[in-house]
Amino acid sequence: MSDRDDDRTGPDRDLARIAAATARIDADDRFTAAVLRAATASAASDPLARIAAATEGLEPDAGFTEAMVRAATAAPPLLPARPAIADGIVRSGRPALVVTALAAAASVLFFLQTQRDVDSAIVASVEAVEASE
Repeated sequence: MSDRDDDRTGPDRDLARIAAATARIDADDRFTAAVLRAATASAASDPLARIAAATEGLEPDAGFTEAMVRAATAAPPLLPARPAIADGIVRSGRPALVVTALAAAASVLFFLQTQRDVDSAIVASVEAVEASE
């Protein structure tokens, strides 16, 4: 049985590994407060412009950056997820659809050929009966 982690791509797995490695690292409270103030301010109409203006004077802390890099590089890489059954179904869907369509077309052609043979046999037997009368 697969879970949601099986559907992750390579970058998603890398981001999950980095997120797990840096989960205990907290941002500076001044940065968080400035972002929240900028997001809730109603003076500017563009929220990204408000956030950019409110956080313009903030500089990243070197210790925070180093801790993030250290944690991200120290974390062991996650093993690739096993492929889910749904992946195989999706990958084989197109060829299966083509094969099914070809089988349906062959079935219709076979029916028409058989019907023609049956009709010929019926006509021949009716002619034989008429000739014997």
